[in-house]
Amino acid sequence: MNNRSDQPTRAHNLSRREFLTTAVVAAGGSLLASFTASGDTGKAPRIGCGTVTFRKQSLEEAMQRIARAGYEYVEPQATGPWCPHVDPWKDDPEKFKRRVKEFGFKGVTALWAQHGAIIPDAKSVEGITQTIRWAGEAGIPVVNAGDGKKPKDVSDDDALKLMRDRLAQILEVAERSRVYLAIEPHGTFSLTADGLKKIMMLSASKWLGINYDTANVHRATYVETIAGAYSWTPFGKRQDEVATLAAVMDRVVHVHVKDVVGAKCVALGKGDVNLKGCLDVLKRHGYSGVLSLETEGEFSAEEGQKLIEESRVWLSKALV
Repeated sequence: MNNRSDQPTRAHNLSRREFLTTAVVAAGGSLLASFTASGDTGKAPRIGCGTVTFRKQSLEEAMQRIARAGYEYVEPQATGPWCPHVDPWKDDPEKFKRRVKEFGFKGVTALWAQHGAIIPDAKSVEGITQTIRWAGEAGIPVVNAGDGKKPKDVSDDDALKLMRDRLAQILEVAERSRVYLAIEPHGTFSLTADGLKKIMMLSASKWLGINYDTANVHRATYVETIAGAYSWTPFGKRQDEVATLAAVMDRVVHVHVKDVVGAKCVALGKGDVNLKGCLDVLKRHGYSGVLSLETEGEFSAEEGQKLIEESRVWLSKALV
């Protein structure tokens, strides 16, 4: 671990009220105003759905299906060829915003970044910064990325130093764009509470946060996508998804609700993930941001439709 990781930062010293105020300013009083771990707003979490469930279909069909299932918020990805629903180099952000409104969504909660594995991908800085610029123009308050898989011949200290340097470049753009970079449990370090804390300590930027993924922590795996396919690589021991969330709750700005049986995604409440325990943690901390349903999109469109419909019903009841 580098020397900076042992020192307190302004990001960790922000009061809950300051964090909420920052969020309101960042989004001009819009959706991000509710992306906070504080209890200041008193509102229940909002329910969203990721387009990745329909990654084999077009963005148009994905949004149509998500709207039909009753979701008010949507979350696309810029991770082609895995989920090529947004291309931050070619797509028109203004046209995207218009389509979102035409489908009746109240907002777009986040966007998975192009080249979103920070440590192993030399293109990560360019891909993530372009995604952040595009998100800012499209009115998307959060861009998600993971630390990624550390090469075997690289030490932990060197990997964290590399990540620190790349984060410094990315977060400069995040600040100018007024978009949060949210690190998801999606790699060598981020699948544990200690690892997430180390990553958060790599920068003093208030634009660095966490996109908590319930299933990734539960199964302690890294989802590696290559040429549109994916594989599961276990890292260390499985973590307690509830305890891990509680340990980093003060930095959570977005949440992926995902349930699994082994490596297979299932409708919320039908798998092995302790979702109710995670929801209890979020409730205790007054989280009023978005709970965005995520899967790996490994099934047919009709199977995905049934899953997202059942999941919305379960989550709506669980939040009462």
